[in-house]
Amino acid sequence: MKRSVLVVALGAFFALTLSAQAAFADSPHFVNGPTYTATTTELTATGKAAGLGNSPTQAQLTAQAVNVYSHCVNKGGNFAPGHPATQSPAAGTPQDIAPRNGQITFSPTLPAPSLSVAATCPNGNWRIIVDEVDYLGVVLTISQGTTVLLSDGPNDFTSCAAGIGQCVFTG
Repeated sequence: MKRSVLVVALGAFFALTLSAQAAFADSPHFVNGPTYTATTTELTATGKAAGLGNSPTQAQLTAQAVNVYSHCVNKGGNFAPGHPATQSPAAGTPQDIAPRNGQITFSPTLPAPSLSVAATCPNGNWRIIVDEVDYLGVVLTISQGTTVLLSDGPNDFTSCAAGIGQCVFTG
């Protein structure tokens, strides 16, 4: 009799312990951010998330399209329109993050397409000036394996014109 009571008590203890861990991992939320910074070379999302458990986690930015608009300048200071470049769909490299106490700090990036002088300008003696980059339909995804725990978006972002600096958007 004592043995069966002990088995039932241990079973109840393990069931409660496992359900408490599952409950901890079942309440993912953003603590700070996400905050997005768009430049003419990349888009970055930064922030902190909690309630993720302790499994390996990934943060990634994807977009429906990234459009780059530019112009060309020759050595004499003359301008010519550049050919726009589009990447559709676009995806940044997943950022691998090891949670600490169920929390992560993330900063995945989504690069803008690279422009080549040969494809953009009249000839190789010109240089490219990027005027604007539009990041369209951007989604931030926080996942563990194939399970998406958190997401933000879709959002649209536009970088500043050349020489002005960075644009910061908080979503």
